[in-house]
Amino acid sequence: MSNSFRESADTVFLFGFPLVVTEISHWGQDGKGLIHKREFPDVKDQTIVKMNNDTLYSTVSTQLHNTPYIAHVPDIKDRYYLFPILDAYTNVVESIGTRTPEKSAGDYILLLEGSEIPKGYESYRPLYFKNSLNSILLRIETRGKSDYKYVNSLQDRFVVKPLYPEKLDPVPQYVGPVKDYVVKLGAERFYSILASAALHNPIYDKEVLKDFINIGFNPENGTFNYHARTYEEKNDLEASVAEGLENLKNSHYQGNLKYYVENGWFTATAGVGVYGDDYITRASVALSGWGANIPEDSVYSSTLTDSKGNKLDSSKRYRFRFDKDGFPHASHFWSLTLYGEPSFYLVDNEINRYVINTYDVNDGIVEKNEDGSLDIYISREKPGNSHRAKNWLPAPKDEDHFSLVIRNYTPDAFTLEGKWVPPVVEEL
Repeated sequence: MSNSFRESADTVFLFGFPLVVTEISHWGQDGKGLIHKREFPDVKDQTIVKMNNDTLYSTVSTQLHNTPYIAHVPDIKDRYYLFPILDAYTNVVESIGTRTPEKSAGDYILLLEGSEIPKGYESYRPLYFKNSLNSILLRIETRGKSDYKYVNSLQDRFVVKPLYPEKLDPVPQYVGPVKDYVVKLGAERFYSILASAALHNPIYDKEVLKDFINIGFNPENGTFNYHARTYEEKNDLEASVAEGLENLKNSHYQGNLKYYVENGWFTATAGVGVYGDDYITRASVALSGWGANIPEDSVYSSTLTDSKGNKLDSSKRYRFRFDKDGFPHASHFWSLTLYGEPSFYLVDNEINRYVINTYDVNDGIVEKNEDGSLDIYISREKPGNSHRAKNWLPAPKDEDHFSLVIRNYTPDAFTLEGKWVPPVVEEL
C-alpha cells in the first residue's frame, strides 16, 4: 500500500481510469443486443474517439453478473471482420475474426468465470470472463458507401443477446461524447463511478485494492465515501484526478509500449490491447483511443507533426506521398484518417471526406501519379488544381491543429517488426 493518502489516490486513478471510461461508454445501451451503425461515422458521431471510416461498427456491452449472453458469428468469407471482446479494463480478452478461422464462425455462450453452462446450451462454445462488463466492438470491412446495403445484411447475421433479458439492470442515459464527459469529472464523481463499476468488475491488483479502500472505497457495496474525507484528503482526491488527467492528455507518463518513431510517425507494434501490469499505457490508450485492437489485428501509425517536427497546422498546406512501393503492408486493407486536435474527432468539411483508403485507390476515387505513387493533399481550402482537388483530405476549420492515423488491417511481419516506414508529411 502506498505511504500516503495522495499516493494511494494517484495509484487508484491510474489503475481505474480505463474502467471509468468503459463504464461511461456503455451508458445509453440497454445491453439487449448489438447496436448497428448502418453508415460510416461522421462529425456528429462522437461516441468513441478516433473512430475509423473503413468498417461498420456494431456494439454491445454485457452484464454477465445478471445473465449469460449467447452469440452467433456467421461464416463470412468475402469481407474482413473483427469480433473482439474487451474486458472492463480495456484488455482484449477474445479476438475472433478473419485472422482466427479456427475460432470464428459458430455459436458461443459468454459466462462469468465459475458459472455453469445452462441446460440446452451445452453445444455452444463457452467463453469465460472475469468481468461482468465486457464490450464487443464488431467491425466489418466496408468498401465505400455503395457497400452499405450488403454489409448491413452481414451485420444482421451476427447475434449477441442476453439469455435472461428480464434480469438486466437499468443503465444510465447517454451523457454525450465520452471523452468530453470524462475530462470534466471531479474527484467525487470519478471515484464514485469507479467504486460502483468495481463491484462487478473487481480490482484484481491487491495493492491497488488496498489503496482504494484506504481512500474511501467500500468493496462490499460498491460505494465511495467522499464526504467522510477530511478537507486535506478531499484536496488530494481532487488533485489526483485533475493532475492525472493532465498527465494522460500530455503524455507525461511513460509506459512499456513497444513502438518505433520514423518520419515523425509513432507506430505501436506491441503492448496495445493486452496490457498486463502496464497501467500507464492502458490508461493513456483509454483516453486517446478506447477500444484499441491488438497489433496482430491492426497496427496504427499516428503523427501530429510534419517533416520538420512542427505541429500539423490547419492553416497550412501539406503533401503526403506514398511511393509506388511504399504503401502499407496490409494483408487486407489500409487507410489514412484525419482527426481534429485536441478533439480526437472527425473533421467537418464540404466534401464529407474523412479518410482515404485502399478502395479509394483501387476504384479511382483518388488518382495515382504516372509512376504509381500517390500524393494526398491536406489543407483547409480546396486546392485549385484538379488533380490535387481529387486527392484532397480537408483540414479542420474550427481547430488549429490535426493529427493523421494510418490503419493497417492484419499487418504482416515486416510491419510488426518495425520495418515499414510511413512517409513524411511535407509542408508546401
